[in-house]
Amino acid sequence: MDSFWAEIDRQLSEVPLEMTLERNDFYSQPDWDVFQLHYAGLKGYRLFAWLSIPHGTGPFPALLRMPDYGSVHDLIYTPLRSQAIVMNPTYRGQRQSDVPFQANYPGLLTEGIENSATYVVPLVFADAMRGLDALFGLPQASGEVALTGAGLGGSLALFTASRRPQVRAVASDTPLMLGNPEALVQAAAYPLAELQDYLRLHPQRREKILANTAVMNPLEMAPRILVPVLLSLGDKDRGQCPISLGRLLAERISNCDLRVYQGAGEGGGHEHNLVRTGWLKERLGVN
Repeated sequence: MDSFWAEIDRQLSEVPLEMTLERNDFYSQPDWDVFQLHYAGLKGYRLFAWLSIPHGTGPFPALLRMPDYGSVHDLIYTPLRSQAIVMNPTYRGQRQSDVPFQANYPGLLTEGIENSATYVVPLVFADAMRGLDALFGLPQASGEVALTGAGLGGSLALFTASRRPQVRAVASDTPLMLGNPEALVQAAAYPLAELQDYLRLHPQRREKILANTAVMNPLEMAPRILVPVLLSLGDKDRGQCPISLGRLLAERISNCDLRVYQGAGEGGGHEHNLVRTGWLKERLGVN
């Protein structure tokens, strides 16, 4: 895993960010400006993010919400926006990052999965790291950055923290257990069930599938995460992060605040949203 991602990092370092910022008048507010941010990812792929920057001289702490498994990743409401930079990046295949590749849902988890050279999802993880690189390229950013995300976004947040020591904290909700063999056994709902569907059609490819997804296994990333983590799980989740794997993940993270809720992949819903907001405010030092 380390050698695989070290090579991806090396390739990313050779691609200029080529960032462009365009203010969006419709979404901008009296206390902050909203921008459409474009930048270059691996292989020069153009990526998109929504970005808001508070009015004032800065520098500001920042919150980066990683994108989930779906075609649209839009602006989110957060009370942090008036005091912190808030970035909502996308990965290749999502809307506004969909040229020349448009992802299908379901479909992205298995796009090109039969061959490590054609599998798209590792590039999605590289796009997550690139989003953080773009954030650090902004002169208004102070370097105090927290990551958050749910489902696939939760995994992208944990993964990026394992590869980028500049991250200060991670709030991850029901992270997608892609790459863990046991998740294939326990999966009974989407998106993990997409892999089961694929294996029903191609049972002879099982070992290849396990090998090509292994580099994204959250349980293997966990020991590298040295910052505080707020982790939420649903006790009946079978499509994102089965509870037994989630508890094991929490044990492998050195500084993890685990919250378990009744329910499935929503990971606590509105109740946890209040917990997460307060936790992030404390980590970023804002009111």
